[in-house]
Amino acid sequence: MKAFLAGVIAAAALAIAAATILDTEVQRSATEHFQTEGVRL
Repeated sequence: MKAFLAGVIAAAALAIAAATILDTEVQRSATEHFQTEGVRL
């Protein structure tokens, strides 16, 4: 039972960490993502 609870807690912690990282670091608007010196959106 302890191993199951530890696994559930670890999975929840990983899911929360991944969601936070993806929301703050990876997702950008199209303007930010495709911005270069030669292109304007």
